[in-house]
Formats: sequence, structure tokens, C-alpha cells
Amino acid sequence: MKTRILLSVAIFFFATIAANAQITEGKYLLGGSFNYYNSTASNSNSINTVIQFGKVIKENTVVGVIGSVSASKNTFAGSHYSIYNYSAGVFYRKYKPLGKNFYFLQEADAVFQHTRGFGNYFDNVGQSLYANSNGGVLSYIPGISYAATKHMQIELTMPNLATVSFTNIKTVNSRLPQGVSPQKANTFYANVNLNSNLLNNFGIGFKFLLGK
Repeated sequence: MKTRILLSVAIFFFATIAANAQITEGKYLLGGSFNYYNSTASNSNSINTVIQFGKVIKENTVVGVIGSVSASKNTFAGSHYSIYNYSAGVFYRKYKPLGKNFYFLQEADAVFQHTRGFGNYFDNVGQSLYANSNGGVLSYIPGISYAATKHMQIELTMPNLATVSFTNIKTVNSRLPQGVSPQKANTFYANVNLNSNLLNNFGIGFKFLLGK
């Protein structure tokens, strides 16, 4: 009996806090992520960190900056390849109340990316490959947000729903004959992900609202 009373009080208290959670003008939004992956089976490891900071310019509307740094290394058959990626950009986020502390969110990102890659293939012949790329990415991210407390939002988003990117790539092979220019290429990519594996693209995250 006492347990039920305490549980009821806790639920009421939690609901009261959540009911006061508002995405109001003047607040700040802070979010980020950190991921580390290591696989002995594929001899690969990677690390990725993302930070997002914005300001609520009017009720349920946020603008801000976003940046990320990632690195990965793969080793196979006497060869290894490392990739370093840096990105920085801006975002615009809009919330639409759905009732009971739930929101439908939409976010548009515009990001500049720089990637450096280095590979050493077939160590016995000493062949190396260098690649640098610069480009821009536009992406659309929908999702559902829940105001768990006054200062914390729990999100279910689909970051890979729609993407458009342009990249300039320069590749240098150490075994190219002297005087031969490095390979250069421009790539354009547009994708709307509506395939059968759509549910696999959902991600769970948290955002914090700072300020009164």
C-alpha cells in the first residue's frame, strides 16, 4: 500500500514538472553525442563526437550551430586506411505541440565538411594513397520529442531521411608516374530514404533546455 502511494506521488510530481516544460523564447538548447566503436573481427575502430547549441528565438523555434569530429581506422590484409572528418554548420529547428508534452520536430541542417584520408596498401610494395575532400551537406531531420522534465527533451529522430551533398575530392597515389597530376572529382548526391529498412534509421537522443 505504501509503495503504491509513493509511486502515485512520484508520477504526479513527474507529470507536474513535465507539464511546465515549455520551449519558450530566450532559452538555450544544448545537445550532443559521443560514440566509440571497436571490432576485432573486422580490425576496425572509430570515434565520433557531435555538439549542438542553439537559442530559442521564438516559441518552439530554435536556431544555432552544430559541429562534429570523427576518426576511423581499418586494417585488412596487410593494409590500413584512416579517415578523419570535421564538420561545422548551422541548423533551424521547429517544434509543433502534439499534446501531453509531445512535439513533432523538424530540423534543417546546412553543414560544411572536410575529410582527410590516408591509406597504406600492400606494405610489401609500399603503395600509399592520400585523399582530401571538401563539401557541403543539406539534410532534413524529422522526429518526435517528449518533455521528460522542464529542462530535458527525449527525442526519436530519423537523421537520414533526406540528404543533398556536393563534394570535391582530390586523390594522390604514391605510385603515380612523376609528372602525372593527382586525380580530382566532383560528386553530387541526393537521397530520400523511404526503403523497407526505414525503421532501422531511427535514433534516440536527448536535448537540454537551459535558462528560466
